[in-house]
Parts: sequence; structure tokens; C-alpha cells
Amino acid sequence: MALICGHDAPAYGLPLCEHIRTATAERVDHYIHYTGRGAETQRICGLCRNEAATAVTAAVCEDCFDEREGDGLGVFGHPEVVDASRPVPGAVENLPLPDDAGRVLDIAPIEQGFLLLCDDGRILRWDPEPGTCTKVARSTVVVPAGAQPWCGRAKALRLHASRDGAFAAVVIDHGQTGEVIDLSTGLVTIPLDNGGYHSYTVPFSLAFAEHAGRTVVLHRADWRVIEVADAATGAPVTRIPMVEAHTPWAGCFHGALHLSPEGTRIASDAWWWQPTGMVMAWDVPRWLADGESSWPQDIGLARLPFCEGYWNRPVVWLDENRLVLGGLGDDELEIVPGARVFDLRDRQEDDPMRPTEVATFGGPEGRFFAAHGLLFSLSEAGLVIWDPATGARLGTLDGFRPTHHDTVRGELLEFSATGLRRWRTAHATA
Repeated sequence: MALICGHDAPAYGLPLCEHIRTATAERVDHYIHYTGRGAETQRICGLCRNEAATAVTAAVCEDCFDEREGDGLGVFGHPEVVDASRPVPGAVENLPLPDDAGRVLDIAPIEQGFLLLCDDGRILRWDPEPGTCTKVARSTVVVPAGAQPWCGRAKALRLHASRDGAFAAVVIDHGQTGEVIDLSTGLVTIPLDNGGYHSYTVPFSLAFAEHAGRTVVLHRADWRVIEVADAATGAPVTRIPMVEAHTPWAGCFHGALHLSPEGTRIASDAWWWQPTGMVMAWDVPRWLADGESSWPQDIGLARLPFCEGYWNRPVVWLDENRLVLGGLGDDELEIVPGARVFDLRDRQEDDPMRPTEVATFGGPEGRFFAAHGLLFSLSEAGLVIWDPATGARLGTLDGFRPTHHDTVRGELLEFSATGLRRWRTAHATA
């Protein structure tokens, strides 16, 4: 059956308003209009904006869509937010930091309590249950004097830790350097340097993982290469092959690394030259076992949808297969609050590296967390709980805005200069 443009072809792109569809002299600039029915969108012109609720739109073929594609004017309307809110159980517990810690810059949960990074470089192992706090190392990493923010992103020290608390890493987010420290000796095992090439655009790429009975650290050693090293010795384990063009991972500038809950997959919040944001994910065990040779084979590589000018976005794993990206839209000028859920087990027939988008819904914003199959996001009001299968908002914990996820104890943590506030994620399922 022919489309409204008169061509017997598949529908392409968003439905267009009548003025854009019938324009003949020149392309017409457009708004992305959220109709308020789920995440449904359409393209409307400026004339239709004031009457968008009654604007008549229809789909056209690819050629007709491209002929009429003008510049974007922004976003109009909002995606639907399904509200199924109920009272959120469980109290938020206040936990003061140890008195002798001084000013604490960052915190990292470990199996026996927490590691604290102090502003004088000390790294403390703190277990609030027995009330112990011990210095285990001192970091020499400092933010360069006079460092200026880039697009609101300031260089800042960040503390990472292996789950067992044997190793820590102190890095400069949106910076160039860092170090991995063996906390049994206090010695640096791996000096970190990503080369500095556009490093101000992203957090320092780093994650701890386990492989063959040892702790390994994944880090960006070059703008396009993630390397893996033995955390205890610094001995190389493997890397992403350094190649030029014509490979699916070439030209990718790696950002924050997100390891799946069981460590079987990792996602990099990356960007490509335009700049265009693009999250890519791949299998960890195959890579660590087979090394660089696994990349031209089946590394399980997935490339999620591109977004012009937008990265450093909310990213979280619901489980080993489902990855959630924050923000609806394919251009930073058109991003609205929302979540897109992708299942990496299911790929598009015409693009085997593109996973299927299994849910899309409006509402979530700020940083994302996940536990018990639920999605957690931040708003001005506090912590918001979502059902990622239906997109429904399940409730809001007012005044609680977590900064860290303690997966060991199943808690979300709100870290500040005065202490910790914590709340058990299992409360959300009660």
C-alpha cells in the first residue's frame, strides 16, 4: 500500500506534519514533538507548534523524508510518564565519617567497609561496624593547579577499589594521570597515563575486574585503547587492538567504563569524531582469555545508537544482558529525560552489532543505578524508582540523592563532606 507521499515503499523516519510533507521550494526546519503518548514523536514545523495537539502527521518514504529534512529547532512537548507511585519503605540511615579522616574527597565500598580518599592523599580503610579506621596508603595524584573546567566538567580526584579491598586506584577524572596502589604494601604497582589527548572530555577510563584468580585493572592507556594489566604486578594481560580505520572499534575515544554485575560484559561511554556519543559494549571473559585476537572474531561487540554531541550520559546494567542509556533523542540539543533499555542477546537483522531496544520511556534523569531488576534515577525531589519493563514510576524517596552504589551490602549511598546517608535497595521490592 502506497504511503501518503505516493510511493510504495517502507515508512522511514518520524511522521511529518502537512506543511513539511507538502513543501516544494525548500526544506523546512522542524521541532521534535512529543505527543504525550508514550515516547511517540513526530516532526512538526513552526506553524504547527502552537496547535501541535491537533497537528496532522503522516509517514513518508526515505527519499521524501531526506528531501524535506531541514534543521532542528528543538524539542516541544514531553514523553508520557506513567505514574504507579506508592510509598517507598525503609529509612535512610545517617553515618558520620570518622573524625580523624579530615576532608574526604571520595569513597569506595569494599567487602570490609569502605576506602576513603582524603584531601591530603591518605587512603583509609574504614569499617563502621566495629568502628575501625586505618591508614593503608597515600596517593601522590593531584589535580594540576589552575585546571579549568571544560563544558562544566571539572577535573577531580576519583577513588576506585577492587571488591576485596586489596587494590585502589586514584585517578583524575577529565584528566590525564592516576595510579594503582597495592594496599597491602602501600606501593604503586601501575602508574597510569592516558596520554592526555582530549582527556578533559571524559572521566578517566578505569575498572577493576577478576580473571583467572587474580585482580586485573582495565584502563585507557591511549585515547582509543583500553589495556588490561595485573593489578599486583602491572604485567600486561591484553588490550583492545590498536588499529586504524575499517574496524568497528576504530576511532572510538573511550570514557567511563561500566562493568556488568557479574563482570561478563563491559560498556564504554565513548565518543567518535564529529563529536558523536556512542556507547559500545563487549564480552570480558572472552577478551581476557583470548587476548587481542578475540576482537576480529566474536567479542560480542555491541554499538548502541549514536547521539550527536552527547556522551558522559547515564549508563547502567540491569543485569548481564540488559543495558540502560539515559536520555531520549539522537542529538544533544533534543535530549529529554528518559531511559532506553537494550537487550544485548538480541541483535538487529540488518546490523548484527546493534542490540534490540526493548523498552523506551520518559522520566528518568540524573545518574542511574540498578538493583533487583529495578532502575533508580535522581531528580530534584530525590531518588526515583522505575519499573524498566513497563516504564512506570514506582515511587520517590524524597530528599535522598545517592552518589555511589554499594553492591556488597546492597545499599545506595549519598556521600557528602559531612558523612554518608545510606538506604537498602531491597526496600524497593517490599
